[in-house]
Amino acid sequence: MLIQLNNISKYFVVNEVFSNVKFEINEKDKVAIVGRNGAGKTTLLKIIAGVDSFDSGERIISKNVSIGYLSQQFIVKENKTIYEEMLSCFTEIIELEKKLEYLAEQLTPENLEKDTTLLKRYDNLQNEVLTHKDYHYKSKIYSVLFGLDFTKEDVDKSIVNFSGGEKTRISMAKLLLSEPDVLILDEPTNHLDMQNVAWLENYLNSYQGAVVIVSHDRYFLDKIVNIVYNVEFSRVKKYVGNYTSFLKQYEEDYEKQLKEYVAQQKDIKKLEEFVQKNIARASTSGMAKSRQKILDKIERIDNPRKDEKTANIEFNIKEQSGRDVLRIANLEVGYNNEKIGTNYNFDVYKGDRIAIIGKNGIGKSTLIKTIAKKQKALCGEINYGSKVSVGYYDQKQAEFESVKTVLNEFWDEYPTMKESEVRNILGRFLFSGEDVLKIVRDLSGGEKARLQLAKLMLEKNNLLILDEPTNHLDIASKQVLESALENYEGTLLFVSHDRYFINKLANKVLEVEENKFNIYLGNFDYYLEKKEQELVLQQLNKENNNVKTEKEINSYNLNKEEKKLIRKLERTRDNILEELEKIELEIVNINNELIKEEVYTNAEKTFEWNDKLQKANEMLEKLNNDWLEIEEQLEQVTN
Repeated sequence: MLIQLNNISKYFVVNEVFSNVKFEINEKDKVAIVGRNGAGKTTLLKIIAGVDSFDSGERIISKNVSIGYLSQQFIVKENKTIYEEMLSCFTEIIELEKKLEYLAEQLTPENLEKDTTLLKRYDNLQNEVLTHKDYHYKSKIYSVLFGLDFTKEDVDKSIVNFSGGEKTRISMAKLLLSEPDVLILDEPTNHLDMQNVAWLENYLNSYQGAVVIVSHDRYFLDKIVNIVYNVEFSRVKKYVGNYTSFLKQYEEDYEKQLKEYVAQQKDIKKLEEFVQKNIARASTSGMAKSRQKILDKIERIDNPRKDEKTANIEFNIKEQSGRDVLRIANLEVGYNNEKIGTNYNFDVYKGDRIAIIGKNGIGKSTLIKTIAKKQKALCGEINYGSKVSVGYYDQKQAEFESVKTVLNEFWDEYPTMKESEVRNILGRFLFSGEDVLKIVRDLSGGEKARLQLAKLMLEKNNLLILDEPTNHLDIASKQVLESALENYEGTLLFVSHDRYFINKLANKVLEVEENKFNIYLGNFDYYLEKKEQELVLQQLNKENNNVKTEKEINSYNLNKEEKKLIRKLERTRDNILEELEKIELEIVNINNELIKEEVYTNAEKTFEWNDKLQKANEMLEKLNNDWLEIEEQLEQVTN
């Protein structure tokens, strides 16, 4: 047991956040905390991390347990370069290296003659360095930074020059490299593109410590966690399994408790009716009193509740479009006459549901903003088909500021509607009663997103162009939006990094890369399958150095070839590790020679062995780089 919460209760003024919480984290646990926005997930996370206080109960933490907590705050010093800041995670090994370097400089014949323990101290210290858990810390730094999408050029730049999202990723890199016993992450996939998230999944799956996560990314949670704590109605309940398993258990628990509650209510009603009818009769009074005692002792089962308060979203269309919805020809997009990405040529047909994916900064949002004609194209044509009406949703709309009330913000867009009609629409998006009088700028990101979606719903367009529509939404709201878009009769073009959302909706995936784009005719799982096949084919072509016909290529069993490639890379990696062990042993042996009297008293021999030491260290550096390269290749294949 690393951390344990016993009967923890928390209040904000007089409002109960949760009470009697029991929570435990054991070694290597991968834990998710889930629940609605405002349920108290982040508050619970902060109590676990020791950042927030609580009103009653106890928090027990085992001796010497280290905790790393990543919130939306930065944990880096902006006046340093990224590499300098990452080095701060490895002060122990760096200090040992400095001491070793200093001792190496002292290995002169004069000093060795004066101090007979000098060589032995040098030898002991070198062994300590070589066997230290962070001996390969430079490789670790680059591996994590590259995994989080930083380039070699970025590494030596000052942190102050990076954006807020990039600083969050730098903070995450620092936290991962510090390798705490308990790693606590609040929405870690924010600011990460799909490749970064896939890398993080692999990293966390192999992480030796415990991990606690709050996230709305269902795909991510399914890949990582084996325990789920659900926060609902001020209570916290534990489920064993991933997120999908939790959903199934949650429904089963509800149905089971509902049956038990209904059955108990029937029994109670029978007993109460018997008591009422027989308590006054002398002949049956004894039996009635006996049954009353049974009633008094019954441990009442609570009527089970589900937090089913969800938005009622429905996207309808005024009229059907023609078959040809969009024709994009030689389109160039960008800002200030500076092109972003590639040239685009593709058509969109009625009923298409096209997800646009790619790395952060590749130009996805710029592309759909240009297609929606919210900004000018640098070059090319955007032609809408017959009877096409466009609705556009920008993720930044959920960040807008306004001093209007929710009611007026919506009503000003549709001034001909009656107030009762406006309130009815807002109620469908969870703005009821006094909520409609809230000031827009004071709303959460999720509330602002729901307000913008309410406006979009009334437009009844037959082409929806959406930029990150699930950002700011909790899981329940995402599910409602998914359902509404699944039933939508129009055409969809959307940017998203939510893989679960893409999988549910897309029938085509448009992947944007640096100098090209590709369209895959399927959902996200199909896209992943095709990407894996492409990667294997590339490796096969490299190995065979000849071009195969498409028929010959398709004859390969791709799954087998992929496994072969992984095994080959693993063998190469293992061989490198063996060579690393040999060269490290060789360095130890060379140093043993250097401490021999017949060597250090002979200048020629000393020079000869120092030359060997230098070459061995150079080989060590090369092998470390080779090892890092193989690890990166393995990550690409296994992703």
